[in-house]
Amino acid sequence: MSRGPASRRTQHAVQATANEWARIRELAAGAGMDISRYIVHRATQPDPLPAVVLRRAVRELLLLSKLEEERMADMALEDRWRALGDAVDAWLVASAPSPSIRSPSRRSSPVRSIRGSGVPGDGAPSP
Repeated sequence: MSRGPASRRTQHAVQATANEWARIRELAAGAGMDISRYIVHRATQPDPLPAVVLRRAVRELLLLSKLEEERMADMALEDRWRALGDAVDAWLVASAPSPSIRSPSRRSSPVRSIRGSGVPGDGAPSP
């Protein structure tokens, strides 16, 4: 490994508000990195997907979800839809990489296990 001037690490300063720095610290911890490595990594690595691709994918998922929700409502299966949503929310919270992900507060019903939903912990194989 070359130890020339370009490969030597030097100290630099970053200005951030207390809230910004707290968020950076939280993200770095969630990534298992110290803050310096996290900042350098995020700044020098390309984003895995362009924002337009991610936005389109999220739009399509939301559209399909809304379509399925309406289909299940037409079949009088609203309770099943809510139970599946609760099971997915519980799985997301349990597998969250950082404490910043919290359980949604829009549902007040207790989490119910749905067999065969594909949600880990429900007795069915995970996808």
